[in-house]
Amino acid sequence: MAKYNEKDISFYGEGIDGDLIAGQPDTDGLVDLLMTSDYESARQDISNRARTQTGDWRSHPQIGGDLELLEGEPNTRDTANQGVSQLLQTLTYDGRFAAGDVEVRAVPIDIYTIDFFCFVDAGEDTPIVVNQSTNL
Repeated sequence: MAKYNEKDISFYGEGIDGDLIAGQPDTDGLVDLLMTSDYESARQDISNRARTQTGDWRSHPQIGGDLELLEGEPNTRDTANQGVSQLLQTLTYDGRFAAGDVEVRAVPIDIYTIDFFCFVDAGEDTPIVVNQSTNL
Protein backbone atom coordinates (compact mmCIF):
# COMPACT_ATOMS: atom_id res chain seq x y z
CA MET A 1 0.00 0.00 0.00
CA ALA A 2 1.30 3.42 -0.94
CA LYS A 3 1.80 6.26 1.53
CA TYR A 4 -0.73 9.07 1.14
CA ASN A 5 -0.11 11.24 4.22
CA GLU A 6 2.56 13.54 2.76
CA LYS A 7 2.45 17.31 3.26
CA ASP A 8 1.84 19.97 0.62
CA ILE A 9 0.74 23.58 0.43
CA SER A 10 -2.91 23.89 1.46
CA PHE A 11 -5.08 25.74 -1.00
CA TYR A 12 -8.62 24.63 -0.31
CA GLY A 13 -9.17 25.38 3.38
CA GLU A 14 -12.85 25.27 4.27
CA GLY A 15 -14.07 25.48 0.67
CA ILE A 16 -12.81 24.84 -2.83
CA ASP A 17 -11.56 28.29 -3.75
CA GLY A 18 -8.15 27.36 -5.11
CA ASP A 19 -6.47 30.16 -3.18
CA LEU A 20 -3.26 29.80 -1.22
CA ILE A 21 -3.83 30.06 2.52
CA ALA A 22 -1.56 31.82 4.99
CA GLY A 23 -0.68 29.92 8.15
CA GLN A 24 -0.45 31.25 11.69
CA PRO A 25 2.40 33.59 12.65
CA ASP A 26 5.39 31.91 14.29
CA THR A 27 7.08 33.17 17.47
CA ASP A 28 8.86 35.88 15.46
CA GLY A 29 5.59 37.02 13.87
CA LEU A 30 6.51 35.63 10.46
CA VAL A 31 3.80 34.00 8.37
CA ASP A 32 4.30 31.20 5.85
CA LEU A 33 1.90 29.30 3.64
CA LEU A 34 -0.34 26.83 5.47
CA MET A 35 0.63 23.19 5.01
CA THR A 36 -1.85 20.34 4.69
CA SER A 37 -2.74 18.11 7.60
CA ASP A 38 -2.62 14.31 7.39
CA TYR A 39 -4.20 13.04 4.17
CA GLU A 40 -5.41 16.53 3.16
CA SER A 41 -2.82 16.59 0.35
CA ALA A 42 -4.29 13.38 -1.04
CA ARG A 43 -7.81 14.84 -0.78
CA GLN A 44 -6.66 17.94 -2.67
CA ASP A 45 -5.07 15.81 -5.39
CA ILE A 46 -8.20 13.66 -5.77
CA SER A 47 -10.39 16.75 -5.98
CA ASN A 48 -8.06 18.46 -8.48
CA ARG A 49 -8.06 15.44 -10.76
CA ALA A 50 -11.83 14.92 -10.52
CA ARG A 51 -12.72 18.58 -11.10
CA THR A 52 -10.42 19.34 -14.04
CA GLN A 53 -10.25 18.41 -17.70
CA THR A 54 -7.37 16.74 -19.51
CA GLY A 55 -5.02 19.50 -20.61
CA ASP A 56 -5.95 21.98 -17.86
CA TRP A 57 -2.58 21.43 -16.15
CA ARG A 58 0.20 22.47 -18.52
CA SER A 59 2.87 20.57 -16.58
CA HIS A 60 0.64 17.49 -16.22
CA PRO A 61 -1.28 17.21 -19.51
CA GLN A 62 -2.88 13.84 -18.67
CA ILE A 63 -4.47 14.94 -15.40
CA GLY A 64 -8.21 15.50 -15.61
CA GLY A 65 -11.36 13.55 -14.86
CA ASP A 66 -13.10 14.98 -17.95
CA LEU A 67 -16.48 14.73 -16.22
CA GLU A 68 -17.81 17.65 -18.26
CA LEU A 69 -17.81 15.25 -21.23
CA LEU A 70 -20.81 13.62 -19.53
CA GLU A 71 -22.89 16.80 -19.82
CA GLY A 72 -25.93 16.20 -22.00
CA GLU A 73 -25.79 12.43 -21.55
CA PRO A 74 -28.72 10.53 -20.01
CA ASN A 75 -28.40 9.48 -16.38
CA THR A 76 -27.88 5.78 -17.08
CA ARG A 77 -25.61 3.03 -15.81
CA ASP A 78 -23.45 3.45 -18.94
CA THR A 79 -22.96 7.16 -18.26
CA ALA A 80 -22.09 6.43 -14.62
CA ASN A 81 -19.63 3.71 -15.66
CA GLN A 82 -17.98 6.11 -18.13
CA GLY A 83 -17.45 8.63 -15.32
CA VAL A 84 -16.06 5.94 -13.03
CA SER A 85 -13.64 4.83 -15.75
CA GLN A 86 -12.48 8.40 -16.40
CA LEU A 87 -11.89 9.03 -12.69
CA LEU A 88 -9.99 5.77 -12.19
CA GLN A 89 -7.78 6.69 -15.16
CA THR A 90 -6.88 10.15 -13.88
CA LEU A 91 -6.32 9.00 -10.29
CA THR A 92 -3.95 6.18 -11.23
CA TYR A 93 -2.29 7.02 -14.56
CA ASP A 94 0.98 8.37 -13.10
CA GLY A 95 1.08 6.25 -9.96
CA ARG A 96 -0.13 9.03 -7.66
CA PHE A 97 -2.66 6.55 -6.30
CA ALA A 98 -2.20 2.79 -6.61
CA ALA A 99 -4.99 1.11 -8.59
CA GLY A 100 -5.51 -1.42 -5.80
CA ASP A 101 -6.11 1.38 -3.30
CA VAL A 102 -8.74 3.25 -5.34
CA GLU A 103 -12.46 2.67 -5.73
CA VAL A 104 -14.95 4.99 -7.40
CA ARG A 105 -18.71 4.64 -6.95
CA ALA A 106 -21.35 6.48 -8.94
CA VAL A 107 -24.57 7.41 -7.15
CA PRO A 108 -27.44 8.90 -9.19
CA ILE A 109 -28.90 11.80 -7.20
CA ASP A 110 -31.64 12.86 -9.58
CA ILE A 111 -32.35 12.72 -13.31
CA TYR A 112 -29.63 15.31 -14.03
CA THR A 113 -26.98 14.60 -11.38
CA ILE A 114 -24.51 11.85 -10.52
CA ASP A 115 -22.30 12.00 -7.43
CA PHE A 116 -18.98 10.21 -7.83
CA PHE A 117 -17.45 9.05 -4.56
CA CYS A 118 -13.70 8.45 -4.77
CA PHE A 119 -12.33 6.18 -2.03
CA VAL A 120 -8.61 5.69 -1.42
CA ASP A 121 -7.45 3.07 1.08
CA ALA A 122 -4.64 4.71 3.02
CA GLY A 123 -4.25 1.87 5.49
CA GLU A 124 -6.22 3.65 8.21
CA ASP A 125 -9.54 2.70 9.79
CA THR A 126 -11.46 4.82 7.31
CA PRO A 127 -10.56 5.56 3.68
CA ILE A 128 -9.89 8.97 2.19
CA VAL A 129 -13.20 9.99 0.58
CA VAL A 130 -13.89 12.78 -1.92
CA ASN A 131 -17.29 13.40 -3.50
CA GLN A 132 -17.52 15.04 -6.92
CA SER A 133 -21.03 15.96 -8.02
CA THR A 134 -21.60 16.15 -11.78
CA ASN A 135 -24.52 17.75 -13.58
CA LEU A 136 -25.51 16.00 -16.78
